[in-house]
Parts: sequence; structure tokens; C-alpha cells
Amino acid sequence: MLKINLQVGQTHRVQKRVQYEDSSVSFGRSGIETLFSTTALVQLMIQAAVELVGEHIPKDYVSITQKMEFSHLNPTLQGVFVTATAEITEIKHNVINFKITCHDELGKIAEATQVRHIVNKQGLINRAHKRAEKLEEKIQ
Repeated sequence: MLKINLQVGQTHRVQKRVQYEDSSVSFGRSGIETLFSTTALVQLMIQAAVELVGEHIPKDYVSITQKMEFSHLNPTLQGVFVTATAEITEIKHNVINFKITCHDELGKIAEATQVRHIVNKQGLINRAHKRAEKLEEKIQ
């Protein structure tokens, strides 16, 4: 049986100052380059959940996102500190549910739910290669 050393209610925070590379212009959108992009925001929220799982699972396992729903509620300017907090809301076997909130120095800017699965790393890689074989068959 898979040993996951995590508990419901456990939290983890990550913080960063919004930089130019986090802006919308870095993702192909000009005209709003002073704003924190949704893409960078989601990346920060995922990072909070990944780091929470971190070393609490066996070394030959990884956590992967199966589903994420989020709302980007308020804009944030470059230079402002942003904090993402992931909280475990449920653990069932190898599935962990999270509630993630994101705040800047003025208040809440986003919220999300995320479902992560704990899977064997080599099994995941093997599965990807097996899928790629189907693509190679189509090319031939």
C-alpha cells in the first residue's frame, strides 16, 4: 500500500514578487504587460500544491494534476508580492484534493480547487511512451 505522509488541513505557502517575466507580455499579450498573467498565477498555485506533497510520498512517486478549476478574481501589478496557499481538503488512497487561495498585498486575487494523483514515476513515463507508439504507427 502506498504510504502518503499527509493530512487533511495541512497547508503550504509560496510567495513571489511579480516580475516582468510573470506578465502577460511573456505569454504573447501586449498592452497589459504591467499585470500578473493568469498563466503565471496558475503556475504559482500549482507550485504550492506540488511543494506541499513534496517529500511526503515515496521517492519513486510523483504527484500529477488530474483536474484544476480556478477563478482569477483581481488584477495584480508588477512589483507586488503574491502568496499562494494550498490546503489539503481530502485524501482518498492516492488522490489528494486541494483548496488553493492566492492573495496579493491588497487582498484575494484568485481561488482554485485541484485534484492531484500520486503515481509511480516510471509507470507514468512508460504510459507516455506507450501512447507515443500509437503516434509512430500512424506516421508509418
